[in-house]
Amino acid sequence: MADTSESKYRNESFLRQHEHQRLNKPCNRIIDLRGKVAGECQAYTFGGLTHYLDDRAYLLAKQLLDRFNGRYTVGVNEALFKALKILTTESTVTNTKQEAKPILIRDQADVQFISFDQLLLRKEPRIQYATAIDLHMADVLYHATTIDITSSAIRITLKRAFTLEEGDKVSVSFPEFITDSQPKLLSKIHYTLLKVEHDQRRTYAILVRGHDDNKHVTAWFDRWTQTHNTLEHLDVDNELFNLASHYYLRFYSTNLNSPLFWLNDNQEHDSIKAFNLTPVAETTLNSLRMADNNIDFSLLPIQQKPEQQHDYLVIIYQQDGKPQSIVIARDKPKLVASALAWVSQQKQCHILLMQTHSIHIYPEDFDKEIIHLAETDNKYAQALTQRLSAISRLVTLTDITASCQHLAHKKIADSTALLTMSNKHALSEEIPRPTPLRHHIERESQRFFIKTHITLNLNGEIISVITTDVSETGLSLNLPGHIDIREGTLVKVNFVRWQKQTNKVKLNTVPFFIKSVHFWDGSTFLGLERNIPACANSINTFFVTAIERDKEQLVEDISDVPISQETRIFSSLLGQQLSSIPFFLGIDKDNTRILQAITTSQNNHAKELVGLWQGMQDLVVLMSEEIAEISDSSAQFGLYCYSDSSGKWRLRTDLTFSTVAQKSLFINQALASEQYYFFHCSLTPIKSSLIDQEKDLNSQLSLLRSHSPHKVKQIRETLRSLFAIGELTDISDIISTVYS
Repeated sequence: MADTSESKYRNESFLRQHEHQRLNKPCNRIIDLRGKVAGECQAYTFGGLTHYLDDRAYLLAKQLLDRFNGRYTVGVNEALFKALKILTTESTVTNTKQEAKPILIRDQADVQFISFDQLLLRKEPRIQYATAIDLHMADVLYHATTIDITSSAIRITLKRAFTLEEGDKVSVSFPEFITDSQPKLLSKIHYTLLKVEHDQRRTYAILVRGHDDNKHVTAWFDRWTQTHNTLEHLDVDNELFNLASHYYLRFYSTNLNSPLFWLNDNQEHDSIKAFNLTPVAETTLNSLRMADNNIDFSLLPIQQKPEQQHDYLVIIYQQDGKPQSIVIARDKPKLVASALAWVSQQKQCHILLMQTHSIHIYPEDFDKEIIHLAETDNKYAQALTQRLSAISRLVTLTDITASCQHLAHKKIADSTALLTMSNKHALSEEIPRPTPLRHHIERESQRFFIKTHITLNLNGEIISVITTDVSETGLSLNLPGHIDIREGTLVKVNFVRWQKQTNKVKLNTVPFFIKSVHFWDGSTFLGLERNIPACANSINTFFVTAIERDKEQLVEDISDVPISQETRIFSSLLGQQLSSIPFFLGIDKDNTRILQAITTSQNNHAKELVGLWQGMQDLVVLMSEEIAEISDSSAQFGLYCYSDSSGKWRLRTDLTFSTVAQKSLFINQALASEQYYFFHCSLTPIKSSLIDQEKDLNSQLSLLRSHSPHKVKQIRETLRSLFAIGELTDISDIISTVYS
């Protein structure tokens, strides 16, 4: 029995030795995978033979050759084919090419994502152009063809490649673009693979490069794309989506709930470089108003030293008829909990969340806007460039009072310590007059700086004033103090000085409508529009001829140009810094109210919460009912949600809690889950006619109508279906302090 076992062992040992010798013998077989694999095959030489391998086979061969000390043996050959067979069998490649989708989605089951922080990148024209490229990664060469080209990115297709992955660094050469005068400029340009997809036969990839990596290359592609920027070469779908995204950004920024302060931290004086304020956002500042209706900005810790920059809770309360503030760093949970408990005992308190965002602005990103501004006011354009370069911080302010009510406070706070925590840093400068956010201003007639004496009847009082500017159809003026008058009010204006110069027309009761009212820093700014249909023809003719006669000597008021260009710049910058989550409510084709779109950015991570947005669809009817009676303000409430053990999102709002106990129970359930969010939600109704105000975008959209009429129509229908803009501000940490 022992002899049998020993004989068997010797035989197995002999066979192993024989097999080892066989596998180590030099191999004379040429490996030729041309026509047998989906990938492109290149010629590679090893073992004294020329082989034809795709990228995957070549990398496998390299690894096997290393195991056999660089020798091409029978073992290398057999192991390579065995590995390829296994990989081919196990591969479950699916075709990722999808049917063409509409530019915008109106579907309750599929929320549209809009990336505001990508709009700056998409300012580059994307040119559809097919040209051969050589793509190098290490010692592997791929031949590919471009689908479209921009200054900083290319989309390509090539035969099925197995080793290209997102994040890979590659070098790209453009042989058809290379010229004798610059043979190296477009050779081996560094790109990064941003996105890679495959179908059964081909690979599709997006490659990006930094604008500043090689400015000569960027300049070449800038010139090339401008030359080919015609409908023949333009990626129309990309242009349409880009245009649609700009509509969303404009709708959001012009209905913004938060004031925007753009600061330079390195200057003790003149540190506030810009201040944007919408009519909706101005209500956030109402709690700071003093008896004379001016706003006391000294209550806010706006001008903090760099080492003291935090997000803050600013508690505004009244003392002796004056607003006072308590300022608490957001990252102090015990103090935050005490402050919220103290607020629950007060009658008139507001809780403002002041958020700080570090920012670095590259003015060259906005050359188009600055050049347009320089054409009308070069000095202003230069000053704006300097201001943009100096900005290092963005501060936003959100009133979260509504979301911090009806909480189950564990103990009543001692107000003694809290009341000493007022803003310790008084403002070193006056807050500049805010700039509205208006992307496109189209004046019916030119305005000129004309100072002429008029009187008008406001609220039963005859007021004498000098105009600021005048046009054929309107005028503007400043009045001291706060004037309480509504837009649309009809007033009669007496042009005292001009009436003395003519007896042909009566200018003592010219009808005007109040078109705009804005109170700031002790003055009320009024814009008046003349009621032309109610005026006699002689009066209408007088204003036309009077302006035309003196036009050459008058200075034109072109304030609309800096306002519109600054708005485009600052709204774009806001989109890049976005940490809140704007959303849009609309109506689908079946007339169902839906959550139509969510705005995404790197800072708000909204794209990762698809399940949450699907769950939020169930709240749309409730939210829309909340704003049914609102026309010029916004609804404010808390939205609380968590993902349960099955992965389903559970959502409730302050609109549905009837008791503190109900709200606290849901919040505690959320805190016990692995993933939860507590949001402050603001919801502002908008009109379907909002799209009509964006005449410049409408013109661009019309230019593409002949190329894609159905897609243009679908975009317009989707935008007109929107009826509300919301914004979710994450306050999970603030609410959690009460229950920890």
